[in-house]
Formats: sequence, structure tokens, C-alpha cells
Amino acid sequence: MALNLEIKKLKRTGYLPAFLGGALLAAAFPLANMLFRPETFTAMPGRPFDILMDADWQMMAMLNILVSICGACIMYHTEYADNGAQKMDVLPIRAGSIFLGKSVIAAVMLAMMTAVEILAVTGCALHWFPDRIPDAAELLKGLLGSILFQWGAALPTVILMLVIASACRNMWVSLGIGVILAFTLLIFPQDHAVLSLFPFSSPYQTLAAAEENDRVFLFLGVCAAEVLLFGALELIYQKLRRCVE
Repeated sequence: MALNLEIKKLKRTGYLPAFLGGALLAAAFPLANMLFRPETFTAMPGRPFDILMDADWQMMAMLNILVSICGACIMYHTEYADNGAQKMDVLPIRAGSIFLGKSVIAAVMLAMMTAVEILAVTGCALHWFPDRIPDAAELLKGLLGSILFQWGAALPTVILMLVIASACRNMWVSLGIGVILAFTLLIFPQDHAVLSLFPFSSPYQTLAAAEENDRVFLFLGVCAAEVLLFGALELIYQKLRRCVE
């Protein structure tokens, strides 16, 4: 019921078009790169998918983060507009049900964006590296693994941004905080073992880099723990807010 309610709230907010547009824009980046300078990448040794991800994923991940920031702000702007959040507090609804519904929607939209982008990179690899493509089973395994890894790496950022947006009545405050965090953590070294695990930094990591450093399961485990931690913090915040208000 809470999920259906959250979907209805977002129908006229531009939330879905924003994510679809962000996914298509990010997916167009590797295509444009290969159209304008294919020789630069086809001359490189190694697996085609890894070459393209290493060249393009930083920009694609940046777009994912910015779209997720805007999406979280849109979600909670509808809650605080016309004192909607205060009205919801008097209804027999659990404190975390609204946040859970928004988190599920945000996670699904993130998965959609990630799948579109990885499919675009795979399509470029198939077209421009036909002689270096593995068999179908290995290709499908790598495709699904990359989608799951990039989705899991970006999920803590999405959930933390929802927590920030839920605490700010003014949409521009939460938007400013998200943009500041995004660009601040971007300047930190992305290959640092600890800094790469922080939200707003973890989305830039790729499966190939994690496999090279033998950090795949560590990375996904830490990201899963961060999601649970941020969810618990939101529940505590919601209970305190109800008591105070």
C-alpha cells in the first residue's frame, strides 16, 4: 500500500522522465566516445568491456549521482509541500513505511539506469571489438555481474541522499548538501581502499578494479552494511521528529 501511494505521489513530478533522461544521457557517453575516437580504444590491449568502463564510467557515475540527488529532493519536496508530512504524521502509518517505499522506488530506478548504461557499454564492445568478444555464456555472466556490482556500489549513495532529503524541509538545502558531497568526494583519490567505500565515492568503482584488488565481496559487504545503517538512522530520526513535533 505504501509503495502504491509513493508511486502515485511521483506521477506528475517529473521523477520518471528525469531518471530515463539521465540513463539515456549516460548511455550516450560511451557511444559518442567510440564514434569520435575509436582508434584510441581499439588499440588498447585487454578486455573490451574493461577498456570502455575505465574510459567512460567516471562520467556515467557522476550523472547517476546527480540524477539520484535530484530524485531524492523531488521525492521529499512532495512530502513537505503544503505541510504534507505533518498531515501524514496523524495517520496510522508506520514511521519507516514512507521512507521504505521511496527507497524501493529509488533502488529500482537506479537498477534501471545501471542496466541501460551497462548494456550501452556492452553494445559498444560488441560493435567495435568483434574479434575480442568472449562466448555468449561468459558475456552474459560478465554483463549481469557488472550490473549487480555497479548497482550495489551506488545504492548507499541513493539511500543516504534520501535520508538527507527527509531531514530538510527546503528542497534547495538538501540539493546543495548533495551537490557539495558529490563534488567534495570526487576530488579524493578514487583508488584509496577506505575512501572508495564512502557514499558518493563508491559509485565510481568498477567491477574490474575491484576484481584486480580482490575487493569485490568486501566492497559489496560494506555497501550493504551502509544501506542498513542509513535505514536505521532514518527510522531513529523519524521517531525523534514525531516526538519533538
